[in-house]
Amino acid sequence: MAETTDFFLAVYLLAMGEELTDLQVQPAEVFRFADSPSVQERLDAYRTNTALVNPKIFAREIMKLRQQLQTRHQEAN
Repeated sequence: MAETTDFFLAVYLLAMGEELTDLQVQPAEVFRFADSPSVQERLDAYRTNTALVNPKIFAREIMKLRQQLQTRHQEAN
């Protein structure tokens, strides 16, 4: 399982079609993704600044993930 606290990395992975398997908001926001060969390749591309993503899809995934986080935070309180 790939796990990150980096919001924009999570958005990038979602925009690239990776599956978000778990979203934790307490005590910190943690995004977990299913393991796959493509996840590791995308993590490497992100970390080496060679990742490319459709900006419209990226923007849409930002909005979707923010909504999910807001809902989870409300449920946690």
